[in-house]
Amino acid sequence: MPGGLRMSRTPPPPQSSRAGLSPGARTALIVALVLGGVVTVVGLILIGSVLRGASLGGSYTDRASVDAGSQVLATVPNASVTLSPSTDGQVYVDARGTYLGKAPKLRVSTSGDVTTISGGCPTQWFGFCSVDLAIRLPADVPVTVLAQNGRLSTTGLTGSLDLATTNGRIQTDGSRGDLDLRTTNGGIDVRGSSSGRVSAATTNGSVELDFIDPPSDVDARSTNGRVVVRVPDDGEPYRVDARTTNGGVDSASVPTDPSARRSITAVTTNGTVAVETR
Repeated sequence: MPGGLRMSRTPPPPQSSRAGLSPGARTALIVALVLGGVVTVVGLILIGSVLRGASLGGSYTDRASVDAGSQVLATVPNASVTLSPSTDGQVYVDARGTYLGKAPKLRVSTSGDVTTISGGCPTQWFGFCSVDLAIRLPADVPVTVLAQNGRLSTTGLTGSLDLATTNGRIQTDGSRGDLDLRTTNGGIDVRGSSSGRVSAATTNGSVELDFIDPPSDVDARSTNGRVVVRVPDDGEPYRVDARTTNGGVDSASVPTDPSARRSITAVTTNGTVAVETR
């Protein structure tokens, strides 16, 4: 304007040539960064394991044998175990599996009257491990197995068996000694048994006990699963306690007497209960 002040106009701020990330793209970026961090951490842990003398992994085999003690104790976390008779007074252990990270280790020794077996998969933050143990021992030697995350099975053993696991099935075939069987997530299956005293308990799974000789004391329990106890029909009565909360009960084929010297307890919460003759 003539004779007046000139007003200057402030230019608008420049617009960014890049558009912002969409919500979906931001989510994908965050996920990629997190996964990348996890992969990096796992890689560093594995590299550290190798530098400390560990292996990246592969197949695993080991075996050992010792003179048998008068009892056998096996502590085998994260492994499945199969037990069967030996014929020469020795205990034989064969271990097979695969792993990534820490390698499994097998230790077998006899000290005094006890043969001790330890092995299975070691505890580790990252990695993979699967081990199966095949144990052969004199048939009449009492056995205790303490396991985790693996099935337990026995064939042809006549000594007492104390078998416990957390996540795994328990099966015995042809037992003659007392049985104490415990698991949390898995069924219990006793086949062709001549055992006099049997205790079998699980939380999630069925319990099925089949006897070829009359037992004297049976206690079979589950929380979520059916319970079946099958005994020979020798005409002698049992004290029978058969109960369920949600399901049916059938014990009509077995003679009962509240004062009988032999007893059968079969209890579950969710499932059917059957106490029957073979």
